[in-house]
Amino acid sequence: MGFDLKNINGREPLKDYPWRTEIDRLLEWLKHQKPHAQGFCFDVVMSMAYIDATSGLEKHIEGCNNAPSKFNAHLGFINLCSPCYSNAEKWSYQKAVKPQSGALGKLSSEVILRFIEKLYPELHEVVAVGGTEAADAVLKHSSGMIILAEAKSAPLLTYPFIFKVGDSCLNGEHEKITITTSQLRECDSAIYFHNGDKVDLGKVGGSLWPFKPLVDFMVNPINSKTINSCIEGWLEAKEAYSKKDRTNRMYYLANASGSPPKIAKDRDGWPKKESISDSKTSAGMDRTDDIKKAIYQSLKIGTHIKSDSNIKTAIISNLPAYRHGNEYITPFIKMYWGLDDDLVEMQGAKAIMLKDLRRAFDFVITLEEPILRDINL
Repeated sequence: MGFDLKNINGREPLKDYPWRTEIDRLLEWLKHQKPHAQGFCFDVVMSMAYIDATSGLEKHIEGCNNAPSKFNAHLGFINLCSPCYSNAEKWSYQKAVKPQSGALGKLSSEVILRFIEKLYPELHEVVAVGGTEAADAVLKHSSGMIILAEAKSAPLLTYPFIFKVGDSCLNGEHEKITITTSQLRECDSAIYFHNGDKVDLGKVGGSLWPFKPLVDFMVNPINSKTINSCIEGWLEAKEAYSKKDRTNRMYYLANASGSPPKIAKDRDGWPKKESISDSKTSAGMDRTDDIKKAIYQSLKIGTHIKSDSNIKTAIISNLPAYRHGNEYITPFIKMYWGLDDDLVEMQGAKAIMLKDLRRAFDFVITLEEPILRDINL
């Protein structure tokens, strides 16, 4: 079987999004930062992309008395209100806002591909494919190697947004506000980082909101102390997520944290059947269904390109599978496979030559702890 690269219909990652120039500006800044900043920035970008992809924004915002400074309303992407939890130790339920799953998958895939393209200089061309094609992306390495990749990415943390709405729009603590689209466009806004920091983003209706004002803030050296503090909070959340450490306050703000503790229901009226976030929101490639599909796709691609040693396979994500890597990824790292047709007679037995074997996947390309074997990125 062959694999016709010429007939693959692809595009530059994020080409269809007007805010791509702002992401590129952030990525240029990111090249000069510490490695952990990359994972943090992916989560920041995805939080902005989520709110950009949310239709009828005004229908999802609720009043919040624990938002900092002048702000009095909140919208988030997990079911827990972060300002209430961080500032008042209160378990306030607010239904998470999520774009449609199709749009969300396309967004996360294209964002991580743009990160990979800009942050790994040895990859001089990255094409997003997706759709019904065999691979999500085609990457060209400076060595001439072609990499066909399956992309599975998801943020560790999603950062909520807070707003200053008119008092007449409020209907009570964590009740939906009453506001029109045009009124909301005139409201001040900010992104809320779970460590208590916030970044003012100006009017909701501002040019390239929220991307431009947030990138302006992040790339300004004056704000490095605030950004470093936010990165430290992200690292704490990564540690709590990886170890499932429920004693760490950041655990419940990370994705896939499950249900809150009993006190949330008994004291703060948390709905009995609701979680904060479930396993479908696992960080990076950590959702088991995604791992299984990614490995299967790598094997499937491999059957098409088996005879071409210059074409490799990869799984791409923002983070490795911290919770499920040992069970679902590690067993396949050293695995080789071959076909019946490759069997040859050798000293009275049948065997397959190493040159006729392929790996289950050649690389796992991530922002942290990638599996690169013998290539440089």
